[in-house]
Amino acid sequence: MAQKKFWSDLIFVQGINVLIKTIWILVIDRSVQNLLPAEDYGTYYRLLSLSILFVIVLDLGLNNMNSKEVSQNPGYFKTNFKSFISTKVLLSLGYSLLLFIAATLLGATSTQLLLLGGLAIFQTINSFNQYLRSNLAAMHLFKLDGLLAVADRLFVILVCGSWLLLPQYNDYLTVQNFVFVQVAGVCITWVVAFGINLIKHKSIEADRTLSRVNFGGLIKASLPYAVLITLMAIFTRVDAVMIGQMIDDVQTDRYAMCYRLIDAANMMAALFSGMLLPMFARIIKDNKAIGSLAATASKVLILPAIIVALILLPHTAEILTLMYPNKLGLIAPTTFALLGFSFVASASVFVFGTLLTAGAKLKKLNILALTSAIINIILNFILIPMYGIKGAAVATLITQWIFAIGCISSSYKTFDIMIDTKTVVKILIILAIFSLTFYSSMQFFESSFVHIAFGGLLSVLLVVGSGIINLNVLKNLSRRKT
Repeated sequence: MAQKKFWSDLIFVQGINVLIKTIWILVIDRSVQNLLPAEDYGTYYRLLSLSILFVIVLDLGLNNMNSKEVSQNPGYFKTNFKSFISTKVLLSLGYSLLLFIAATLLGATSTQLLLLGGLAIFQTINSFNQYLRSNLAAMHLFKLDGLLAVADRLFVILVCGSWLLLPQYNDYLTVQNFVFVQVAGVCITWVVAFGINLIKHKSIEADRTLSRVNFGGLIKASLPYAVLITLMAIFTRVDAVMIGQMIDDVQTDRYAMCYRLIDAANMMAALFSGMLLPMFARIIKDNKAIGSLAATASKVLILPAIIVALILLPHTAEILTLMYPNKLGLIAPTTFALLGFSFVASASVFVFGTLLTAGAKLKKLNILALTSAIINIILNFILIPMYGIKGAAVATLITQWIFAIGCISSSYKTFDIMIDTKTVVKILIILAIFSLTFYSSMQFFESSFVHIAFGGLLSVLLVVGSGIINLNVLKNLSRRKT
């Protein structure tokens, strides 16, 4: 019964996250970008990326640690609730200070600083919400946690959706109002989440054997995680900041157009990675089981990523035109194609980076991430002035693959995973047959989107027909007890 409840809660949480966040990324955010002037949205996207670069300061691993401790002893929540809130207030002040120092050094105007202030408030309240939700998830209130995870986006969808659907309210959609609505959404969510936490706080018996946590030691222990997240944020978000600084925000807007589908794909892959982490952690000492799970996860995540990139490659211009009909002059199909293949590397990291994290191999991950971050910044400095956003996409592609190959290589060496040569050869044959059939059939399709649908159907037939993916392996491993 408990296992049945877990799977029903998991499906609910993952389903509602995918639904709401997909609507947010592909409908609302995209429509707002179409409506706003390119420079306005470009400024917003650049400042959003800048705010994300420092977001780890708001957490430093506290939420994950809290979730682990509360799940083992609910009394921990009651004992340390005030301490966590106080610590996060101090971290929020540090975050705001660092963010505004960085923005000032980058030459932000007073108008941009005001916009950045709204984004800083959004990130700060969102971090508090994640802590409040971690208490609920640790108490196995998964559905409630899932609803709170999307509540702010649902509010933005309703408000901005009404502005978009009703032409007489289109004027309300300024970049300032767009940020204000997002801040309002997280504030409303905070009020609800804080109220629920207070109710749960009163109902839990205090554990007299627990003492308040030593936050100095906690922060020291969580620094490797914080460093890793910061370095990964640099080589995934610094490109948008550098484009705005080195060219202009119109080009940042153009780059954001190409990155939107990658954002949506990363969101779905991250949900899968969230499932994968505890599964790897349970079997971390069983190298054979790790190899089996890693192979299955690769087939489920990396193989589809390759196929999708191959399908989109010849139709990038048509897809961007469909998504951004109001900004045809900014369409950049080559940049979109390059970023599509960079997602294949990201998918690999979601599998093998997650495995290294489960094995607590943070030193290796941090060395890889630091190397990737340095290379990414250097490449952006060289390629953006020469090739614009296409240069930034090339830098992203190279950097992501350096990090991905490093994660894959380290995983195979660390956990002594054996390469299944027969499966690799079978996958290569499937990809070769798919590519030959798909690209040679282009001449028979007048519509790009019918050809894309054909490619999707062909890939499913080849993958399922070959038996390359066996979901029963993933299902059985997920049911293993600690």
